[in-house]
Amino acid sequence: MYKLRSILWKVTPLKGRDGPVPHIAPVSSTGWPRRKPLDVAFSDVSLTIKKKSILSRVSGSCRPGEVLAIMGPSGSGKTSLLNVISGRLRPTNGSISVNGVPLSKRHKRQICYVLQQDIFYPDLTLRQTLVYTALLRLPDSMTYQEKMNHVDHMLEILDLKRCQDTKIGSIMNRGLSGGEKKRTSIACELLTNPSIMLLDEPTSGLDSSTAHSLMTTLKQFAEKENKTVIVTLHQPSSQIFYMVDRLLLLCNGQNAYFGNTKKVVEHFERIGLPIAPHYNPADFILEQVKGPKEVQEKLIQSAKEGVQMSFNLQQTVTLPTSPSIHSLYSKYISMPTVPVSSEVEAIENLWRGDCTNFQQYTCPTDISVTRNVDRKESPDFNKIVGEEEDSGRSSWSEETESETSASSSSYETYSDPQWPTSFFTQFKVLTHRNFCVAKPLLLSRLNWIQTLALGLLAGLLWFKVERKEENLQDIQGWMFFSSSYWTMFFLFTALQTFPTEKEVITKERASGSYRVSAYYLAKMVGELLLTVTLPTFYFLISYSMMGIGNILTGLQLLLMLLLGTLVGQSFGFFIGAVCRDLQRGITISAIFTFFTQLFGGYLNSRIPTNLDWARYLSIVHYIFQNMCDIEFSYGEDISCDPENSKFVNCTLSTNNNGSYTIGSDEILKARGQTLPFWANTTILLGYMIVTRLLTYLVLRYLHRPK
Repeated sequence: MYKLRSILWKVTPLKGRDGPVPHIAPVSSTGWPRRKPLDVAFSDVSLTIKKKSILSRVSGSCRPGEVLAIMGPSGSGKTSLLNVISGRLRPTNGSISVNGVPLSKRHKRQICYVLQQDIFYPDLTLRQTLVYTALLRLPDSMTYQEKMNHVDHMLEILDLKRCQDTKIGSIMNRGLSGGEKKRTSIACELLTNPSIMLLDEPTSGLDSSTAHSLMTTLKQFAEKENKTVIVTLHQPSSQIFYMVDRLLLLCNGQNAYFGNTKKVVEHFERIGLPIAPHYNPADFILEQVKGPKEVQEKLIQSAKEGVQMSFNLQQTVTLPTSPSIHSLYSKYISMPTVPVSSEVEAIENLWRGDCTNFQQYTCPTDISVTRNVDRKESPDFNKIVGEEEDSGRSSWSEETESETSASSSSYETYSDPQWPTSFFTQFKVLTHRNFCVAKPLLLSRLNWIQTLALGLLAGLLWFKVERKEENLQDIQGWMFFSSSYWTMFFLFTALQTFPTEKEVITKERASGSYRVSAYYLAKMVGELLLTVTLPTFYFLISYSMMGIGNILTGLQLLLMLLLGTLVGQSFGFFIGAVCRDLQRGITISAIFTFFTQLFGGYLNSRIPTNLDWARYLSIVHYIFQNMCDIEFSYGEDISCDPENSKFVNCTLSTNNNGSYTIGSDEILKARGQTLPFWANTTILLGYMIVTRLLTYLVLRYLHRPK
């Protein structure tokens, strides 16, 4: 007896950077389990958002090894249906099932979703993007070298090796082409070995050759890896159109056709809408769907009638056979009834074979099978479907056929962990990535030139300023300018962080790549060194040109300046997280900036009594007061003006040389300082901790992905 033929596809080991590249995620060495082939079925799915009907009783299915194309004009609900299938949107009515079981969180871990927009960090190279994805989304049980081998494998099979060191790029800075970005998006998802792959208009914006190449890759992936692939297409070419196995046509959020792609032209002719010769069928059906209202109603009605006919209680189906199953023919042809199910089509594929290789057998021409929805499923039928469903072999596995059948029970016990990697791994990888992403932004050539010019300008303006009472305001002016400038500089820099990164963060959080706490903590740590670099560079230039009297005093001033910089950055993070709209965030930040400078204690030392409370809300006020305290308490003394001194106690205090000096307490009192140094420092630390904690809560709960 000949065994049922199974789909076997062995991938030749590739040559990686460090030797041969094994098959993707071998089970024995990495602990990464084989994925069970999963089929997807959705029935009577309806979706209403803000009282607007988006989808209405949409039904369809897709099996492993197939490509299902969802087509329809703009606004027909293609992307919404894809979001519902992926579990990102909850349908108003209807059901989504995977292998006959309602969609659950465990299934979502085995579904990848390639968005229509290619969302990446523009300053990372293609290889860096894949490496960080592999380190975050592949399990800790895999070694670093194994993860890098998977990256090399993805670069090879998607033809991305020649551009792996090219930056992703953006509108302003050219990088990868549109097709390369799309294949990069697919590569990032294929690294996780998904069982179900959803792609939202993967061919949009690509030329015909690139689009055809991409769809060919997806088709081969579905067939050879026994994966379920669902794509939305807008206006495919005829080659791409006939490449997909099944077609779901949407019209105003409703089924207009669902079935074999090659039979859609016949279906349209049957309802009185014949296609002209040499006409792209994809263009034709889309024109009909966008046609007059009566044509749309005819399409929707014919689709409803087709669904009803397929669910008749008694129906005879003609199934072709092949001699490869002749020995099983007598066993299964005697079945009186077979339950109606989407899985009945699996029997059609099982019994459809090539007779040329088995000439010694007699091949029956067809088989008549009666289906009955009222009958319970036959165990023999389930056996056939189970054998067909698990017959495929994925390149993620190096098991033999016997090992595959022996380990089939392990499919049911396997469940994905909540997170693919530990908190420490996520923190370590994200810290390194945030450093690489922020470095070209914070330490750009323009920022270095700006800081150098500003430091030299400030140094020349306050060059070797003498420690006299008449220069007291100048010395305080340098401290106020330095503290307010760097506080506001990093406030506005941090303000742009979350609005510009929100798409990347949302995509990665929706795919379950990492915890938001790991991302946020890694961002704080990864950018810390970059944040203090420019202020330190400015301080060393300008303060040394002013004249350093005491190195310890200069070090304390630098630490206070850096503390103020971190506090300003904290407020920028908070405003940017709350105001996802950048323009609104800039407006709020500008108002906050003016407020904190006006009440900082330098521009106006005589604040009206009814506004005296406002100074305690100004972060510059605390920084400026502490810098004055450090400079005048530990720095060189300030000599009094012997004739027109503004300080009453100047004539009462003298030093050993007999010259009059101004005490630090007098200077601070003249500026309206009411709190001691430790209290100001505590308040600044409190502002920094509270705002950063609030920022985390906003990211964690207010802006969680839908």
